[in-house]
Amino acid sequence: MRLLPAAGLGLATALVLLQLLQAIVPTAMAYAVGVLVSTLTAGQPPLGPVTLVVALLLAGQVGWLLLEAVQTYTARRVDGVIRARVRSVAAGLPGLDVLESAAFQDRAARAVDPGMGVARERSAGNAVTGQVTLVFRMVSAVAAATLLATFSPPLALALLVVSLGVRAVLRRQWMAIIDRLDADTAGQRYEYYVSTQAVMGAAKDVRLFGLSDFFGGRFRAAAVRTYGPVWRSLLGVLRRQWWIGAVVTLAAAAALGFPAAAVLRGDLEPGGLITVVLAGVGVLSISQMGMEAYDIEYGLRGLDAADELAAMSPRASRPAPAKAARHAPEVRFTDVVFTYPGGDRPILDGLTLTLRAGETVAVVGENGAGKTTLVKLLAGLYAPDSGTITVDGAGPRVRRPPVTVLFQDFVRYPASVRDNVTAAVPPPHDDAAVREALARAGASGLPEDLSASLWPEGTDGTDLSGGQWQRVALARALYAAGRGRRLLVLDEPTANLDVRAEAAFHEQVVAGARDTTTVLISHRLGTVRAAHRIILLRDGRVAEDGTHEELLAHGGDYARFFTTQAAAFHGGER
Repeated sequence: MRLLPAAGLGLATALVLLQLLQAIVPTAMAYAVGVLVSTLTAGQPPLGPVTLVVALLLAGQVGWLLLEAVQTYTARRVDGVIRARVRSVAAGLPGLDVLESAAFQDRAARAVDPGMGVARERSAGNAVTGQVTLVFRMVSAVAAATLLATFSPPLALALLVVSLGVRAVLRRQWMAIIDRLDADTAGQRYEYYVSTQAVMGAAKDVRLFGLSDFFGGRFRAAAVRTYGPVWRSLLGVLRRQWWIGAVVTLAAAAALGFPAAAVLRGDLEPGGLITVVLAGVGVLSISQMGMEAYDIEYGLRGLDAADELAAMSPRASRPAPAKAARHAPEVRFTDVVFTYPGGDRPILDGLTLTLRAGETVAVVGENGAGKTTLVKLLAGLYAPDSGTITVDGAGPRVRRPPVTVLFQDFVRYPASVRDNVTAAVPPPHDDAAVREALARAGASGLPEDLSASLWPEGTDGTDLSGGQWQRVALARALYAAGRGRRLLVLDEPTANLDVRAEAAFHEQVVAGARDTTTVLISHRLGTVRAAHRIILLRDGRVAEDGTHEELLAHGGDYARFFTTQAAAFHGGER
């Protein structure tokens, strides 16, 4: 209930008033219908009672229609607050180690659950509206019991106690199923991932290789594995419901039988019979488990998950935001050791390296040598197990370095050309600088209008080839470097380009980088010859360091790798 004000005072007030109307109308209707029947049996003009019944009927229907909309809007507003909280926590984490952990992923999935699954919505917003609904269902039951007590206080008290007792038992039985659903959050995420891949991620492969049955089978298997225990629990609960049905039947018989006997004795008129019976039905209605009970229970767990996420992100550990650099920074790695969470061996093991301000350094090595890991530590995405990393004297976990990184698996934003280039830096933006960055990246064949959408699924959207998307991503990195992010990292930036285009890229981009410390990672050694220095990593350390000519003269691994690649390339040319 403490989340209700998050929807806004006006919306919260409207929700409470509409729920109060829905709580009062049934009891008022029971009284009004009884008066109408008494008036008709007495032969009196029924205009007043008819007007009252019609007014209550209309009020109930209009209130119900408004309540549906207000409940939905309230729930979504509260959900927005929770999602914003989760976003803030995720964005404020100092690195990826916590973000990528199973504990964080499970809690994040619970906190922002969209409501997919078996009879559930874990949304905190639905829990808020469900709690308000339950409060006023209780108010309605008490109001009906009060009206029934005008006929028989013992009957009213007995029906209320039985109804609440049945509800408590039902809640205990059905809520145990929620534990089953929460037991396999990873399975629910996998089910969602498979369905998303089949529709978007692997759509071309599905058509080309006929993988519809493959994905359908995976989805069904995931659903059975995840929800099979839930379905078995549902059947078990249903088998234990027989005695509850018997108790409710006896209570309903009492609600009908005692007033009927009073009518036969002449102690109750027909109008009073209608009022008493409808009031009894109103009391018994609280015994039913509405969906609000599930909404509350699931939403509480989602809210608990959001609170746990906040506890996993202490504010004191968040690094200060990056500031635009006036000059190229110097980077130092000193005896850095790092092992990925859950790993059994260090990826970097005693790495010591200095990147001087303004120079271009190529980092090469075999797969698994630690090239991309070096970049992630430099950017502050992970913290080293031991050793230090500084950028102009400050650690990445203390102050974000002015870095822009282009990873091999770069992001294709469903946005305009301008937004795809300027996404890494805050506004204002300069279209002339955007076009210059695109030109330096060698991007061609793009829409002339920078506002043109690069979302292929949109009505007027345009898709690009792999090479064009890579050029746009390069332009994004270059634009950010020109706006003060003067530590430029290009991690396999030319993977989708041919050899000649790659060579042209390095001549155009790397050689043209002004007042920027540039780290270039590549497997194709022929394209890094223009770098000021070339670093070869082996076993998580710097094995060789020098210019292209110096490393060839040294005759080590770099020379062997370069000679092998050059021979393969020239052989292919012949």
